[in-house]
Amino acid sequence: MSSARVCPRLVVVGGWGVRAEMLSGLYGFWPGEVVAVSLDDELLARSDSVAEVAEELLSLYPEPSVWMGWSLGGQVVMEAASRETGSVSCAITLGGFPKFVADESWPHGMAAREFKAFVRGIRQDPQRYWLHFLLLMINGAADEKQERQNLKSWLEKGTLVSHDHLCKSLEWLDAGDQRALWQSLSTPALHVMGGQDIVVRSWAGDLEIPVASCQTVVKGMAHWPGGCSAADCWGAIQSFLASKTALSP
Repeated sequence: MSSARVCPRLVVVGGWGVRAEMLSGLYGFWPGEVVAVSLDDELLARSDSVAEVAEELLSLYPEPSVWMGWSLGGQVVMEAASRETGSVSCAITLGGFPKFVADESWPHGMAAREFKAFVRGIRQDPQRYWLHFLLLMINGAADEKQERQNLKSWLEKGTLVSHDHLCKSLEWLDAGDQRALWQSLSTPALHVMGGQDIVVRSWAGDLEIPVASCQTVVKGMAHWPGGCSAADCWGAIQSFLASKTALSP
């Protein structure tokens, strides 16, 4: 990025049940201001849907910014971008999905049977199943051993979301279907997917997206883009923003 250009603010929205700071290995490359937003108890208590989370964040961060969301956070970012308020100059999703739960029309999400079993597990033993989910996020990564080491400190911190809100946001994942939104968004968007993601498998090429949108698959990346694959994700983001001249003064 040219130092002569003014760098916009980056608004980062974290995923389900995790801290947005888990993406610090990625957004640490950003040369300007960064606002990291976790889907925590405070935010979820004020919201009953992905749309309401997006509305809340748009009210907090109305000035034009690049918005980046991981997993469920990607749905929040896309919902915010669809409002066309001018607040979202570019949208970036990481391990994102228009639909989380698979069905006959969408084979790329988590199998419905697996999702229902996970929901039951969260209700009965939230700590155990939350840990299971974090380990699932790195399962299959090219350097899974190193990713486990990178993930260790986050596992020790635990979730910052209560049992009730973990269940509440799982309902959003179950019901959410943004395919029409992702296919019609006029705001420039980049969708970064992991080639080894087993949580939601790459859907690249299987959903027609607008000409202002791009998609890329990071080889060797599982569902977590903040560890070993952070630099590769950053390279894709740089290329996208340069192509969209998003950092022009």
